[in-house]
Amino acid sequence: MLRMASVQSDVFAKSLRCDYKQSDLLTYGGGQGGVPGELDKVCAASVQDLMATIAKLDSNGVQVVAEAEPAGPPAPSPAPPVHSSTDEPRADPNEDWCAVCMDGGELVCCDRCPKVFHQYCHIPTVDKLPDEADAWQCLLCVNFAELPAAPGDELPPPGGGLPPRQQRLVERLTLELYCQYEASLPFREAAQCGAAPRPMCLDAMRVKLQPRSPQRYTHVAQFVADARLLFRNAYAYNPPDSSIYKDAKRLEEFFDAQLLKWLPEYAYWSGEGEPPAKRPRL
Repeated sequence: MLRMASVQSDVFAKSLRCDYKQSDLLTYGGGQGGVPGELDKVCAASVQDLMATIAKLDSNGVQVVAEAEPAGPPAPSPAPPVHSSTDEPRADPNEDWCAVCMDGGELVCCDRCPKVFHQYCHIPTVDKLPDEADAWQCLLCVNFAELPAAPGDELPPPGGGLPPRQQRLVERLTLELYCQYEASLPFREAAQCGAAPRPMCLDAMRVKLQPRSPQRYTHVAQFVADARLLFRNAYAYNPPDSSIYKDAKRLEEFFDAQLLKWLPEYAYWSGEGEPPAKRPRL
């Protein structure tokens, strides 16, 4: 290693000292014929010291001194810091922008992942902000395999709609699509879906997830069919080299990967014709 040390002030001081001694020598010694004596020796030593110092300077006037090698075995590295209640607060682990709309504002922070959401952007909508002391997790962090089966999970509610467990799975899939922000952006609103005779967009699918919607889903196959219609429209009304066509491909591949995880019987189903038979839960 190299250690940098400034010596410009030392050089200037030595130069002044030498100039002073030379002028003093001429005056004190009586001019050219004077006897230099001890002052000659002092000035010569100062000049030699000055030249040796200048030789050690770099182009910036800074002296470069080699770091001395440590004696004996190297010292052990310090122990890593231990976080405790007395330490400085650590950085916020959550993101700064809503995972659905990529905007800021008042956001609900998930306690199990970095994602944050506006109350309306999350699916389902967060009706009430949780208290500071309450833990909250987004739907993307819910492990459905660990949820105990409740009575009536497989039965539709009295007013119609999807059974509770299927409703949560479909909401999860819809939220996953929205969180693919760049790929899903062209397919969120009906105005972005082009001139298709049967337009479909993510916002329309989200409306059908609302329990009070007159068009609410009553079967998972209806949800998957709407998603396939969205992708087919993108392929039919956009050239293959367009960004919308490519975004639709990316989003559909992601959608199938999620179906394989949560609703495998619907993975790669075209959305047309008879829906696949439901596989029994293990």
